[in-house]
Amino acid sequence: MMRLATVLALLLAGCAPTPAKPPPPAPARPTDFESAGREAADLLRELIRIDTINPPQKGSTKKNANETALCLRVQEILAADGIDADVIESAEGRGNLVARIKGSDPSKKGLLMMAHVDVVNVDPDKWTHPPLEAVEKDGYIWGRGALDDKGPAAVSIEAMRIIARRKTPLSRDLVLMLNADEESSGRYGAEFMVEKHRAKVDPAFVINEGGRVMMRGGAVETVSIQSAEKIYNDIKIWIRGESGHSSVPRANNAIYSMARVLARLESHRAPIRINATVAAAYAGQWEREKDAAAAALMRAVAAGDVKAGEELARRDPKANAALRSTFVPTVVEGGIRENVLPPDVLVNVNIRLLPGEKLDDMIETLARVAELPPFATVEVKAGDDWRAALRAWIVGQEEKRRRGAEGVFDAAIVIADRGMDAPASPLENELYRAIEKVAREMSPEAVVTPSMSTGATDSRFWRARGVPAYGLLPLPATDEDLKGFHDHNERVAVSSVGYGVRMMVRIIEEVCR
Repeated sequence: MMRLATVLALLLAGCAPTPAKPPPPAPARPTDFESAGREAADLLRELIRIDTINPPQKGSTKKNANETALCLRVQEILAADGIDADVIESAEGRGNLVARIKGSDPSKKGLLMMAHVDVVNVDPDKWTHPPLEAVEKDGYIWGRGALDDKGPAAVSIEAMRIIARRKTPLSRDLVLMLNADEESSGRYGAEFMVEKHRAKVDPAFVINEGGRVMMRGGAVETVSIQSAEKIYNDIKIWIRGESGHSSVPRANNAIYSMARVLARLESHRAPIRINATVAAAYAGQWEREKDAAAAALMRAVAAGDVKAGEELARRDPKANAALRSTFVPTVVEGGIRENVLPPDVLVNVNIRLLPGEKLDDMIETLARVAELPPFATVEVKAGDDWRAALRAWIVGQEEKRRRGAEGVFDAAIVIADRGMDAPASPLENELYRAIEKVAREMSPEAVVTPSMSTGATDSRFWRARGVPAYGLLPLPATDEDLKGFHDHNERVAVSSVGYGVRMMVRIIEEVCR
């Protein structure tokens, strides 16, 4: 028989109140994006003032571009918001920063926000405002790197700070990587990090520079998401001449020989190729084109019409660059003084290949079209001095010539920078869909399309290793603004910086929360 005390204890226990559940976490305080945009704009001005010109300007006492100084400053800024960051040097002054906010699901790889912090050189005399002073005037921040690529870097840093301050719950890691050396080769930056420190980053997706948020009439008209890019290559064509006193001209003048080669190359056009990215881009854009004839051509190209592609390429240099592999001479070197016949001439040919096309095939075609004499190919390993390699080869040729040996060439092609054949990224995954969604939310009237960049970015190092990478310059810009890329008077609107911060935070929320 149950004792009375036990019965009473059970009855009392039944009447006891159920323990209260812990309260749900307080909702994150809404972000004041106007203040965040101002904070990011101030940060951008600070980044511009840190000289990271790559390579250093002529007359500079710096040995290398000093990306380390900038990365150390960003490390301090992130630490103030409780974000740990490492600075990893690939060489003296060539710093790369990696910061991470951990997510809750270790089975998911992270989202990487990537930006390079080196910039191209400047001619201060051609700038309205000093290029490294980050003057703010007329609603713009003026300075080298404002768009390429310190503006996106500042936006990504600010977005990470906002996530940390809000304590936004993340399912996957959020990673920030600031790279050195993108403007030269990426060898000391993204390539070094991917090859030597991939485990420290190891993302599922990458968001980087490359796309565009285009403004027309004060509103965002187009958001292009870069999902593919052409492959950058440099080759040098070298032709030997017969030197001597200029008072006795000779038939084998290297300058004339090279002039004939270039004249033949000028008339050559690679075949039109319409890849899936370019077709999708034109499919999204043709209805907005005001020129009816151009719109009809764009629509036909989107459907795979090669003849329409040829006509569109003839009318528009940008379309030409998107629809075929291109090559163009960019530097000519020849002669040693005014009264001496040139012993040789060298020309740099910059080649941009469509994804999937091969440099060796292009070289074979160019040599045939140019009617080059029998030539040798001198390939230089990445990071080696191509000038030293060519000089050594020329010395060897002259020694053979003196001995009357066989295998002597009067022409050579030096492969100085063989590009990385990086495939296009897919147009259907979490990050691509998130960028599309956020772009349409923020700018409902805008056309959102994929795009192929005709220039090269650090995304190629990830794409070549199977990691989807997407280019997005989240700073709305006009055609006039974009003229500052690699030119004087580079600028970004202060209002665009605020837009970019909001856009990046929303993308992070979609992909990581």
